[in-house]
Amino acid sequence: MAQQHVEGQDGMEAVSPMVNAPQSPPQRHVSAFSETIDNTPPIPVEYGQSSQGQYQDKKYQPDAYAYFSAPEAVEQQQYPHYGVPPPGPGSPPPQYAAAQPYGEKGKQDVAANEFAGGTPPLQEKKIAGMRKRTFWIVLFIVVALILLAAGLGAGLGIGLNKKKDEQIIADPFCKEKPDLCIGGALDSRYFSQKGAFNGSGIALAGESWNNNEFRLFTIYYQHWTGDIRYMQYKKDRKWVGGTSSETVAKNAKNGTAISAVAFTLNETSYVHIYYVSKDNQVNQRILSNATNLWENGPINDMKLDVLDNPSVGLQACYKGSFYGDSDYKKLPTANGEQNKVPFTGSTGINLWFASDESTFQQYVWYSNDEDAWVKVSPWTNKNVHAGVGCFSWGAGSNTYTMMVNENNSTEIWWKDGNSTSVSSDKHPVNAWTNSSLAIPNVDPTTSLGYTNYLYMQMEDRTIKGFNVQYDAENTYLNDDQFTISPLGVDEHAVSGTHLTATSVAVKDDKNSSITLWDSLYVFVQTEGDDITAYARPLKGGEWSKALLTLSDD
Repeated sequence: MAQQHVEGQDGMEAVSPMVNAPQSPPQRHVSAFSETIDNTPPIPVEYGQSSQGQYQDKKYQPDAYAYFSAPEAVEQQQYPHYGVPPPGPGSPPPQYAAAQPYGEKGKQDVAANEFAGGTPPLQEKKIAGMRKRTFWIVLFIVVALILLAAGLGAGLGIGLNKKKDEQIIADPFCKEKPDLCIGGALDSRYFSQKGAFNGSGIALAGESWNNNEFRLFTIYYQHWTGDIRYMQYKKDRKWVGGTSSETVAKNAKNGTAISAVAFTLNETSYVHIYYVSKDNQVNQRILSNATNLWENGPINDMKLDVLDNPSVGLQACYKGSFYGDSDYKKLPTANGEQNKVPFTGSTGINLWFASDESTFQQYVWYSNDEDAWVKVSPWTNKNVHAGVGCFSWGAGSNTYTMMVNENNSTEIWWKDGNSTSVSSDKHPVNAWTNSSLAIPNVDPTTSLGYTNYLYMQMEDRTIKGFNVQYDAENTYLNDDQFTISPLGVDEHAVSGTHLTATSVAVKDDKNSSITLWDSLYVFVQTEGDDITAYARPLKGGEWSKALLTLSDD
């Protein structure tokens, strides 16, 4: 299927469909380092300088964020406590009760008393064949049981009605298409009350550019209160952070996708975080090690509207290869004309977000003009409830984008940005082209993440990794594929979980040619209020599993 381009601001032309038989591909080469979060390259580890950010709202917008707390689950119906009923009428007189004989000896004493002509004891009148005391006790118990049954019946009816009322479909869309929803969007009882938000976005930033800090990477997620927070994984394999002090943003939409990009420019390191705000717009937060403060980014002022839906895709991806990339021409110059000078060696970002039920909008940014985001051709006929994947930091001039089509198959598109190459029907230049490789039967709301392997959630809720050989029109899958299965048991994540992945190789401090240990990492949600981590050696082996300890405050 050809990618359709709409004539408009960017003036790009339509792309022709390309279906070609794969040729013998070369061996895959994975770049040693690059920073793209949900689609992150392997992370070599160095020592670094602390860059823990403090929460600030400034620079591009005034302080406008109000603290947001996600709805809590409704309390269950509590029934009243029924005490011991008071004693009823009909108890025998005390003197009779005290003289009442018991057992055979008692019977003999009574008989002897009567035979001797003594006065026999008074005979207690009976009601319905029962002694008065027994009758009144039985009557009280029967009445109490009737009243109790009536009360429980009414209470149960109220409880059932309340239970029914509590099963609230929080979003009308989810009533019709529950397979495209997660957490509180399905039912208010599914809102988390601790840990992570049920349906939290999960993004990962590699931070090998920090020189004196012993951290390997940072995880960004949505706290159950609605805030976006972060935790850091240290070289000693311990987690820190996740408290209110590690807050990135307070205005995130429930269950928003989160994407992160980290890079270094002019000896300053940056982390960009992208998400959907409560008013359904793309928001950007930026941290640099020059200020150690989280600030609003320029994209906030653009008021980019996102599809108002409980489950939509959003992805930002580092642009690490700029050889002949034609997108730079769309960035305006000071006089408003199109740029004619290539941004040689600059850094950039691709951003995708859902704008309607079948369209992803794409914007590009180059670091040479920090405030300039430019719209390029949209991606149509896509499943916008799923995520977007990317691979744009490899050698050469090709970049790759992964999207889920309307048949719930993951497609891999490629673009050769070398404007000096000669375009052909077999190998178009500067145009997105479908590689004809499609992975079917994915979850309709799957996230897509790439580092070493392309990860996605399948329709059976398992998480799989695919080894894609990226080679433009000759792109194909090899046999190195897997399902995450600790101890040989397939894991099943929450349907529609966000996910992120990376890989780490820890080098010896004295000899960087020696690898002390390495690992693949994948993060998903399996319980709804969790962030669950999986790890295994790069070359294969057993998967291990751990639940991150998340702050509840």
